[in-house]
Amino acid sequence: MLRSDVVGTSVVFLHRVALYNRAMKAFAPAAALGAVLAAGCATSDSEAEIRALLAAAAEAAEGRDTGFFSDVVGDAYRDARGNDREQLLRSIRGYFIANQRIEVVSRVDEVVLEGADAARAVVHAGLLGRAGARLSDGVDADLYRFDLELVNDDGEWKIIGAKWARALGE
Repeated sequence: MLRSDVVGTSVVFLHRVALYNRAMKAFAPAAALGAVLAAGCATSDSEAEIRALLAAAAEAAEGRDTGFFSDVVGDAYRDARGNDREQLLRSIRGYFIANQRIEVVSRVDEVVLEGADAARAVVHAGLLGRAGARLSDGVDADLYRFDLELVNDDGEWKIIGAKWARALGE
């Protein structure tokens, strides 16, 4: 279930949870791809396609759909932490196994087209992961900033790079 509780330029969590979990940081690549909900109107077809892809990624993260991420992560994927495509997909699967329920609240800050077949996107995403079915089973929440690199591969946008960090006070 997608929820967009964005007030001005601040992300508002659905629950007041300020827990920090080191495991969330380890599985941040999953969040990078799953923590995205498109916001606002697009100014070009390519930008609209990218925003639609990012919105679908948020839905897929909440639905714990690993197949979606296998399709959207490009074969040439490399991130700032040295992960390749297979390492990222393993992290995504691990995050989904560790969290039986995931909620994403996010905004796309910008999409910058760099020619006809390349783009960058900046996204802020609040992630709420729940290890079990009950609230007492453990809840972890955090806010991240993601800088994504995308390429158009035969008419389909693929994520080929990412840089992310916890975003406190942004």
